[in-house]
Amino acid sequence: MPGGTGLLSFAKEYPNRLFDVGIAEEHAVSMAGGLAKQGARPVVALYSTFLQRSYDQIMQDIGLLQLPVVLAVDRAGLVGED
Repeated sequence: MPGGTGLLSFAKEYPNRLFDVGIAEEHAVSMAGGLAKQGARPVVALYSTFLQRSYDQIMQDIGLLQLPVVLAVDRAGLVGED
């Protein structure tokens, strides 16, 4: 969802640093945990409605290991057309 989260310009500027996982948010969170464990500081941009899909991975792959992953939760409230 690079368009909806405002990351299209980032994708153009850094094509090797953005991974669009489609509707596999749980895989994105697990991947971010792996990247963080190797020293990276990943940012995961998710719509709030899809955050539930990755809840277990947030707890187990990031939270319990206390890894430095930034979760950018988009549309977490009353917005525009919602």
